[in-house]
Amino acid sequence: MPLLHVYDSSDWTIRETAWARGGSHAKLPTESIDAFIGGIDGLIATGQTFDRILFETHGNSGIIAFGNEVIDAAWWGGRPAGRRWYNLTTAYARVYFNGCNVAEGPEGWAFLEAVAAAFLTPGGGTVFGQTSLGLANPFSGHVIHLWGSVRTLFVDYNGNITERFEQ
Repeated sequence: MPLLHVYDSSDWTIRETAWARGGSHAKLPTESIDAFIGGIDGLIATGQTFDRILFETHGNSGIIAFGNEVIDAAWWGGRPAGRRWYNLTTAYARVYFNGCNVAEGPEGWAFLEAVAAAFLTPGGGTVFGQTSLGLANPFSGHVIHLWGSVRTLFVDYNGNITERFEQ
């Protein structure tokens, strides 16, 4: 099961947890939106596909950040359009945002919906994120969310959202 780990390499704490995360998977260190776009386009050009994509960045309600640059639902709806980023994911892939508060509030749901349209249409899968602050563990490479909830969208093969789930 190939995993693509996208992380904000401009932040040393995120970089440390990314380096500590084990496993044999592809890493896409990114410090700007242009680098992110180029990295994703490059992976697609080489025919690589992933059944899981993990984003580790700073976040807030409905946004992620690479350095000082912010990506929100409107960005996902406009910038990747026509780029065929769905070619990066296998059918029924999972896309996870591990940044603080990314899925919080109405902006969080809109963000998850826009990501589903960019990566999971067609093909389906799940996209999910946290509604709380996270604590980084530099030894294991994992971020722990001690409170809040996980919001998940389930998407069918045709790109229709079939369920919104929060736990």
